[in-house]
Amino acid sequence: MFAMKGLLCILVTLLAVKTTAGVKNVLFLAVDDFRPELGSYGVDFVKSPNIDKLASESLVFDKAYCQVAVCSPSRASLLTGRRPDTNHVWRIASDEYWRTTTNATTIPQYFKENGYVSAGMGKIFHPGPPSGNDDIQYSWSVPYFHADADFANHTSWNNFDTDASDLQDGKIADNAITTMKEIKENRTKGDNRPFFLAVGFHKPHLPFYCSEEFYNMYPSADQIALPNNPNVPKNFPPIARGFTEIFSYSDIRKLYPDIMKCRTDAQASLYGDECRIPDDYTRVLRRGYYACVSQTDAQIGKVISEMTSLGLADDTIIVLWGDHGWQLGEHNHWCKQTNFEDATRVPFMLRVPGVTDKGMRTSALVELIDIFPTITELAGIKVPPMCPVGNKQPLACVEGTSLTPLLQNPKMEFKKAAFSQYPRPSAGLTSIPNEPPFDRTDAESVMGYSIRVDQYRFTEWYRFDHTTATPNFTDIWGTELYNHTEPTMSFNDENENMAGDSDKQDLVESLRKILQAGWRAAMP
Repeated sequence: MFAMKGLLCILVTLLAVKTTAGVKNVLFLAVDDFRPELGSYGVDFVKSPNIDKLASESLVFDKAYCQVAVCSPSRASLLTGRRPDTNHVWRIASDEYWRTTTNATTIPQYFKENGYVSAGMGKIFHPGPPSGNDDIQYSWSVPYFHADADFANHTSWNNFDTDASDLQDGKIADNAITTMKEIKENRTKGDNRPFFLAVGFHKPHLPFYCSEEFYNMYPSADQIALPNNPNVPKNFPPIARGFTEIFSYSDIRKLYPDIMKCRTDAQASLYGDECRIPDDYTRVLRRGYYACVSQTDAQIGKVISEMTSLGLADDTIIVLWGDHGWQLGEHNHWCKQTNFEDATRVPFMLRVPGVTDKGMRTSALVELIDIFPTITELAGIKVPPMCPVGNKQPLACVEGTSLTPLLQNPKMEFKKAAFSQYPRPSAGLTSIPNEPPFDRTDAESVMGYSIRVDQYRFTEWYRFDHTTATPNFTDIWGTELYNHTEPTMSFNDENENMAGDSDKQDLVESLRKILQAGWRAAMP
């Protein structure tokens, strides 16, 4: 009798998912530099009521990971459904455009080719040459929309005495609303095509510019907590440190007499106070980040509210994702561009009307590359096939896995590991400037491959041939092992690299085998 009841529950869920296959619209919400520090992720001091409401009607992924912790390659991977080593996109570089290597089909292109109105605005692809200028030739049905940036000066933060709707992300939200109204009006004229609407918000990307009303949600910087792990991980290899993007801002430069050492010297990863942002300014920066998160939350709320008012909510899948995480002083690191948990873990939620209405949650390991097959399946169009090994064809294929089984059973075992990576120059950070253009022959000569399994993060750095996208597993430049056995997802992990501990060598070897076997062997 129990087995029959269990089978009935599964069948009801499957029928619900099948019903939502008739849902024809997708609202695709992207947020830049977005760490999972929100009310819906267990943080009570960040004001994110609109995202939290969306989470209460969604499947929330607690362990979701990007493939590269920097904008351009992360978005290229997510939007093509192909891994960085397939796309040959690892950095922000004008010569790393996936159509010059694999000519992969993108998510918006695929929906457009399947009869959708595909509209994009804001930051979806990385703007400019790295994406073929937003891939406008292929991906969109209507002209792409960008709003002017808010940069009043080149400081790391600023609050504006103006309404958020007059700032860049406010204009993007308003354009999304206008676009939905136009789609609704066109339906009265006989154009009943479903829509794929991609809305990309810039904040909380640096600089932390936002409307004063959101700064006022965090009244005083001295009330903002400092990171509880401000020191670099014990025993970590210098090649693991990230480029310090934040040092390009004038107010940060004034804090240091020798800024370039802090910015580029690999050994400065072991730096002391001369390269540490002071506590009072750390609080200022963290306050600015949280204020920008709240401003973006408000814009997301506007878009979803209008979608509901237009009567489109019941027919629309909503996907909310961050392109990578962000470090706010943890491990004396800022920004992204590392393989650490804080840089690779992202907020990700999926709202499917009729299925996730009461909210669901999963701690299964998932990756942003899984979005492509997931939303095509839920939208009721043909799911692109898995890419064959060595695939270079322009036809649509994916290297991720549909997450729809987790809608049926959020507690099921899923992937064995989530994969991320980041390139480094072998000559040391002193030879490579913080901004492009890089010397390609050296900039990608070492690749750090990282896996997140249930209880550990394991990272290994290998000599790398960027032409063939091939690591040399015998030429190791650094090994890292971090413990995640504590039942918490707070930003206080990875404080000690245990890879050299004598009692961890069997574990290191077993995780090395998973990493070197690659993502195909880790699929569910």
